[in-house]
Amino acid sequence: MKLLGKVSHRVCSSSSMLDLICWSPDVDVGRSVAGACLQWYTALTEQTQLGPGPIVFGIAGAIPMLALSRAIETSESPYVAGLNLSTNMAILRLFGATPQPVVALLISFVVALLTGIVEETTFRGQCLPAFAVYYGNGDVFIGALLSTLLFAVLHTNPLSFFKGGEAFLDNFALLILQIVNGAIFALLFVVSGNLAVPIITHTLYDLYTFYKTHMVDVAGQMQYAELAMPICSSSTVEQKWINERGEDWLKEAKQSFYLMDTNQDGELSRKELRIALYQYGVNLSKVESQEVKAAADTNESGSIDFDEYLAYIGPAGSEFKAVRNTLLGPT
Repeated sequence: MKLLGKVSHRVCSSSSMLDLICWSPDVDVGRSVAGACLQWYTALTEQTQLGPGPIVFGIAGAIPMLALSRAIETSESPYVAGLNLSTNMAILRLFGATPQPVVALLISFVVALLTGIVEETTFRGQCLPAFAVYYGNGDVFIGALLSTLLFAVLHTNPLSFFKGGEAFLDNFALLILQIVNGAIFALLFVVSGNLAVPIITHTLYDLYTFYKTHMVDVAGQMQYAELAMPICSSSTVEQKWINERGEDWLKEAKQSFYLMDTNQDGELSRKELRIALYQYGVNLSKVESQEVKAAADTNESGSIDFDEYLAYIGPAGSEFKAVRNTLLGPT
C-alpha cells in the first residue's frame, strides 16, 4: 500500500496535528493552530494528484455508496426511515419546496466539493496517519479505524444517545451509516495513497444526496402532488366527499395521497403506505401495514387507488384515526 511508507515521515515532520489531538497546558495553542492549518494545506497539496486513474477510481468508489444510499431511500425499515426524513427536512430548509434545477445543482456541487476536500484532507489526510503513528505505532489499520470512528461520531448528535427512544435509534442508525461511509473513504485512501480518490467519491456521494433529494424526494414529489392531483372515478364520488367532509378536506386528502405515492403511479402500495405513515409518526410493523392495506384495498387489486383511499379515511376523518380503528377497533 502506497500509504505505508509515507505515514511516519508525514506525521513526524510536524507535531502540530499531534499537539491538537493530545492538547496539554504546555502546548502553544497559537503555534499549534497555525501549524495545523499549514499541515492541512500541505497534506492536501502533497497527497492529491489528479488524473484519469484517480478520477475513474473515485467514480468507482462512489458506486457502492450510491447503491447503499438507494437501498436506504427505498427501505421500509423504521430504523432508516428517520434518516430519510431528516435528510428531506434538511434539504427542504436549504432549497425550499419549489424545484430549482440549476441553482440547486450549482449549490449542491459547491457544497459537496468543499465538504469532500475539507473532510477528506482532515480525516484521511491528517487524522488517519496521525492516529496510526501515535496510537498504532505506525499501523495504518489502527489509524483508519480511529479516524473512521471520529468521522462517524462527529457526523451525529451525541446528545441524542441519551434521549432514548426514537432519537437514540435514529442517531444509532446514522452512526452505523457514517462508519460504513468513513470506512469506504479510508479504504480508498489507503489503497490509492491519493486524497483525490476519496475526495471525488465523497463529492459525488454528497452531490447525489443533495440534488436528488431536492429534485425528486422533496420538491419533485411536492410538485407532483400539486400538479397531478388524483381525481375520483366519478364526479358523484367526489361530490359525496365534498358534501360529507368539505372541499378543504378533499384537497388535503388528495395532497396526502400523492405525497405518499412516491413511485408516482397513481396508487399506494403497502410499502409506500408504511413508509409514509412512519414519517408522519405512525410506526407500523410489516404485519400491521398489511392489515391496513387489506382493509383499504376493497377490490383486492394489491394496491390502494384514490377512491379506496377516500373510502378508508373518510369515515374516520384522517389517516391516523382510520389506521387506529383498523388495528384497535373503532373508539
